Amino acid sequence: MKRTTARAVQPDPKSPDPKSASLVEAWWESVLAGNVYEPHPIYRDVKVHLQGGRLRLSGELESVEDRAELVRQARERIGRGIDQVDVSHLVVAKHMDKAGILEQTLISAFPSRAAAEYARDFVLKHSRVAPKRDDILDASDADRLKHLVPEDFESDARQAIDAGRAILILRLDETDAFRVRELLDEDTRSEWTIATPPQLATAARK
Repeated sequence: MKRTTARAVQPDPKSPDPKSASLVEAWWESVLAGNVYEPHPIYRDVKVHLQGGRLRLSGELESVEDRAELVRQARERIGRGIDQVDVSHLVVAKHMDKAGILEQTLISAFPSRAAAEYARDFVLKHSRVAPKRDDILDASDADRLKHLVPEDFESDARQAIDAGRAILILRLDETDAFRVRELLDEDTRSEWTIATPPQLATAARK
């Protein structure tokens, strides 16, 4: 069985994921039909108000790129049930935490290696985060577990592997960890996710 090795490659956000694209399309169809209460499948803090032919979007997004993408999606619908889009209340979050100081490890259990691989690709694409390290382990390479997971959390991870699960391990800058964990919890088939306590980043120790 092929092993997944550590990578630190930024996923290409320009390559659309077919599954997420279909979810986004279905969400917009629902909005244009009058359902403004379901959250956007990716930008979950966004609120929608629809009155007549005027669509107003409000809320907070993680990045300028996310805001531009949502605005693009909205303006594509002009002429398909709406004639005006108001995005003046759509803002980008101000991150006060300084990157590069702390890092965190996220550990998630999945029913199979394929599910873990899909989850890894999905959350890294939609969070636009480049992990410091990512690994997927199952029974074929469980001996690597002790080198990748803090000792206090090794037992939980090993029990999952022994039960036939696959484990996704992501080491991230602490400022990115919350966003990635939220995607793991809400948008993948993860059975559980553990966030280890933040530790001083390797670069910050020098």
